[in-house]
Amino acid sequence: MAVNVLCLNITFLGCGKLGSAVLEGILSSLSEPHERFIPPSQPFRTKDDEPTLGLISVVPEKILACVHQQRSADSLKEKFGPKGVTVLANENVRGVEQAHMVVLGVEPSVFGEVLAEPGMRDALSGKFLISVVGGVSIQRLEAAIYGSGPRTEEDKERSPIIRVIPSTAAAVRESFTLILEEKDHRYRPEFLISIYSLFSRIGTAKLQPDSHGHIAATLAASSPAFFASALEGAVNGAIELGMEREEALEMTAAAMRGAAALMASGESPGEVARKIATPGGSTAAGLEVLRDGGLTTLMQDAVVKTASKVGGLGEKK
Repeated sequence: MAVNVLCLNITFLGCGKLGSAVLEGILSSLSEPHERFIPPSQPFRTKDDEPTLGLISVVPEKILACVHQQRSADSLKEKFGPKGVTVLANENVRGVEQAHMVVLGVEPSVFGEVLAEPGMRDALSGKFLISVVGGVSIQRLEAAIYGSGPRTEEDKERSPIIRVIPSTAAAVRESFTLILEEKDHRYRPEFLISIYSLFSRIGTAKLQPDSHGHIAATLAASSPAFFASALEGAVNGAIELGMEREEALEMTAAAMRGAAALMASGESPGEVARKIATPGGSTAAGLEVLRDGGLTTLMQDAVVKTASKVGGLGEKK
């Protein structure tokens, strides 16, 4: 079946750690066939439960990255300039004017001033705005651009806004990216398909109702940091026993990938642990140390605390 290729200019409005990871993943995907980046066989459905359009693959034609500090711009130019990315410092409106699709990736504390910049509202007119800013709702993004009053005739060309939650694993195209459908927001089919196509370039993309967005953000984007901390402990234990760090890291990372693959195939965490550990064995002795230290409870508490924090990001202090 023929694939409709949609060539778009994409501007990263803010390009810190997460934005750079997404950008790196997208760039590394460009040599692959367009067919890899289309929706799955099950069609997307709109709010009225109607099947959406056919096969669309988004291909970045031009990529721009806008940052505030010249030092950041110089660093991005060194890394991405040779790959064709245009980097701008303190020229947000100019960068957005050249885009069809804008990825907002600034810090939560400054999104308001960035979107309220003179000329930004007109620059965004009718363009896709994708926010990867943690904990900031579409209502607050819209208020920053258009104000909090009722819609007027001048708002016909409002930018459609959607929240997307990738992780820094995007850099190696292993992000589990959530595309959040907020209640009371209806999205055009071609909009959702375009967003899916772009973010499937950095891993797995999934449409997710925003009712549990803060929880989903914690699991998809924050929990890799928790697992990395646990892995660091295992690596340090191996180093204490005499192994070189690089070798220990290679082994523990491979073991974590294996455990993740087993659970992704349908096995529960408990089943995976029971298959490895035998009563009275060496693995069981290690698991006892983890239980005594409260690892499971600590992980649970970390998820709860992180999720409760997500909703408060971007609030004025």
